[in-house]
Amino acid sequence: MSKSSTVPTLPVLSRDGPLDALRFLAALFIVLYHVAERAPVSLFSLSPAFGRGYLATDFFLMLSGYVLARTYGPRVLGAEVDTLTFLKRRVQRIWPSHLVMLAAFVAFFVGTSAIGLAPQNPQWFAWDQLLPQVFLVQAWFVPGTSGWNMPTWTLSALIAAYALFPMVWRKIAASNRPLQLLAMGVCAWVAIDFAALMIFDAPSYQLPLRFGLIRGVPLFMIGLLVARLPVTALARRQALPLALAALAIVIGIQGLGNFDHFSLALLAFLIYAAGASRPRAWRWAGAVGKLSFSLFLTNTLTAAVWFGVVRMAEAKLGLPAAAQWALWAAAIPATIVVAWVFERVVDAPLQKWIKGRQAKPLAVSATPVNA
Repeated sequence: MSKSSTVPTLPVLSRDGPLDALRFLAALFIVLYHVAERAPVSLFSLSPAFGRGYLATDFFLMLSGYVLARTYGPRVLGAEVDTLTFLKRRVQRIWPSHLVMLAAFVAFFVGTSAIGLAPQNPQWFAWDQLLPQVFLVQAWFVPGTSGWNMPTWTLSALIAAYALFPMVWRKIAASNRPLQLLAMGVCAWVAIDFAALMIFDAPSYQLPLRFGLIRGVPLFMIGLLVARLPVTALARRQALPLALAALAIVIGIQGLGNFDHFSLALLAFLIYAAGASRPRAWRWAGAVGKLSFSLFLTNTLTAAVWFGVVRMAEAKLGLPAAAQWALWAAAIPATIVVAWVFERVVDAPLQKWIKGRQAKPLAVSATPVNA
């Protein structure tokens, strides 16, 4: 009996449905998290809930493991793809667009410096951090302050997770106790979080970005463990109500205090419920879901340009508070527009070109957004 035969048959992963919608909503919250301090009054001072955007990043890390297991898992077990080929295809998915965006960061920094505009945070543009960014190894304990396109630390961590995925998935798939495995994985994550608190005096989400592997890889593995759970008939029938209930609770408890571990458990359940949903035809969800990766790559530079212009306008015109809030709020749709242009002009054409050069392409899977 092959290992693949021990795995229950899972329903086809729903596209153009809840998971795509959730990816985009989480991406928007990450954008809000990134620009919260640029508001006329910092959103962090208005409510601590705005400071928990790291939960959306954790969501994407788990979602990445879940989606890849559901999409590529059967092919890994069937020996249709080896580890090196899988890793090569994942790197081809994220690296080309990352390099384009990194080049845009360098052009922005060099151009603004040439006309005498100093960055507000010069530590984000340290030249000694550029090479680790180019090769996406900045989360592999590289010394220094990770800057430039900072959210790409998650891609750096995910590359290590991608390399481990085929081996780990084969072991997970061979087990007939998926719920126990998930419980062990959650306990391991909680232990890692407490260890980070004891050693570094900070929880995992506050660790310097150079320690991104400590945070990213375990959360990716939890996503694999969630994907291994069988989809019950009840979960299949009540997928959307269960997903909406989990989402409502995780949002609601943020106003009550810091319940990170409980929130992560709810987010894992949200992924399970959304993934159990019957196939949908929500074209709008598929459309916005496609933007999530581009939104992840572009939002930091878009915000830097936007608020740089706003800062100069305020210095010259002395804008009233209402205008300041309006300009701040407009930054969010601006990031979406730029992401749409980047997806159409850069990311999609690059992927089409790469796939055209591949004699035997793998099934396309959504690249989760991270921040």
